[in-house]
Amino acid sequence: MSMNEVAAPPPKKKRPPPKPVAVASVERVTPGVVRVAFTGEGLAGFAQAKPGAHMKLFFPPGPWPPPEGVENAPRPPSRTYTPRRFDAARSLLEVEFALHGAGLASDWAARAKPGDSMLVAGPGGGYSIPEGVTNIVIVVDDTALPAAGMIVEALPAGCGVVALCEIENAAEERPLSPNVNCSPRWLPRMPAGARAGSLLEAAVADLPAQPEGTQWWIVCEAGAMRRIRDFLATQRGVERACLHTRGYWKPGDLNYPDHDYGND
Repeated sequence: MSMNEVAAPPPKKKRPPPKPVAVASVERVTPGVVRVAFTGEGLAGFAQAKPGAHMKLFFPPGPWPPPEGVENAPRPPSRTYTPRRFDAARSLLEVEFALHGAGLASDWAARAKPGDSMLVAGPGGGYSIPEGVTNIVIVVDDTALPAAGMIVEALPAGCGVVALCEIENAAEERPLSPNVNCSPRWLPRMPAGARAGSLLEAAVADLPAQPEGTQWWIVCEAGAMRRIRDFLATQRGVERACLHTRGYWKPGDLNYPDHDYGND
């Protein structure tokens, strides 16, 4: 290759097609949260997810896959969710949906019923809990409560847990896990109308010093996540290796990227 030639970019890795599943059951967990259990042969290759992993749900506007003869059809619109619980033996996948007003996934979940179809892909990512961890602080908003439940259930016995959970209002309080005893500090934004993330920022600033080596799992609105991370690193001297952060959403962005780890 001459000096004037530009190397061709490597071919994009072909993503496997999403798998079809069907709604098995629907449960209203709180006034603003619906838990949907999916089942079907499409879950045959679904892997056990790491704590806090993510997956894609696809909402096709019509038949999927497209009829024969329709080539290069774009993937249906999708949203990123947490695979809250997967039971391979029963072929059941549970996902929790926040009913936050008009929106692609929220509208679908509000009217979901057994037999409804869905497409799934994943799971991927997730949090590898450090071996020998003895203390963790979980800092989350409404969107990350399912993931926080996965974290709590994966911690070793005897690990100390501080959980700060920002929610819309007191009616949204619920156990992080049905199997593990955990007493979160609930931070309702209403009726005061607090800005998203502001209560988490204040609660973190008010926390007493944590034991050396404490792990921090901070998952919430992207801007608040960065401010909390920077506060802990610069004002509290928490080692970056102990800070595990992720921005789940950002105001005005309907499908925020699922790989914002706050490293910029």
